Amino acid sequence: MTMQALNQTDQYLSELSLKGMRESLGRRMKEALDTDLSYADFLNTILFDEVQFRQNARRQRLLKAAGFRTQASLEGFTYEKVRNIDKKQVQEIAQLQFLDDGTNIMIFGATGVGKTYLATAVGNHICRCGRSVVFWKMNVLLEKMALARAEGSYLNLLKKINSADLLIVDDFGIKVLTDQQYQDFYDVLGEREAGKSTIVTTQLPAENWSEVIHDPLVCEAISDRLTAQAIKLNLKGPSKRGAHKKGLTVNEVGEN
Repeated sequence: MTMQALNQTDQYLSELSLKGMRESLGRRMKEALDTDLSYADFLNTILFDEVQFRQNARRQRLLKAAGFRTQASLEGFTYEKVRNIDKKQVQEIAQLQFLDDGTNIMIFGATGVGKTYLATAVGNHICRCGRSVVFWKMNVLLEKMALARAEGSYLNLLKKINSADLLIVDDFGIKVLTDQQYQDFYDVLGEREAGKSTIVTTQLPAENWSEVIHDPLVCEAISDRLTAQAIKLNLKGPSKRGAHKKGLTVNEVGEN
């Protein structure tokens, strides 16, 4: 291929936004010449590069949009017996059947046992599988909903939350909720009731949720929406928050 033809090809790829093919074209042409690759095989190779490029770009967009507060992966989660986590159960979660079924996951445990890390790791895995995730601390979610109501964009926010394949709500039950706050949370769960999964991390056992939701009817409704048929993980053991001070990485210990 002449330099003029190569430049013309590069221009066409640019105009068609075929960035993956554009980046790999020179390398793939050299490989094709070195291995006497057929035209059909060469075409399939550069098309594969474009598909891979777009998939990687989508994963990066999904990870950025998710809003994770820490780096976490399922590969980095430790399965110490003291933590009471069944590796097989987590591996089953990684198959994403729960997501297809619209099943919720409840992660219970005291401060520092790894609740946030595990929830984030599952969310990270889901993004890398091409599905969308929204991660919010409970207090941040409630603040966003209050602001959206004041700005007249409450329904739009609910729509955004519901559009995500997975919603992760971290640290539910830290503070007593006002009437408006638990109504807002009820609205969120109501929107996602039709086949959308939610992961909630909490220190508070479900039987004690009346301590933060004082209306018994709303408390029962929220509890039922979240926990009925949910996958329940009960993390135990000592807090891992101080482990990094002893030279361990976040990936080795997890947090929250």
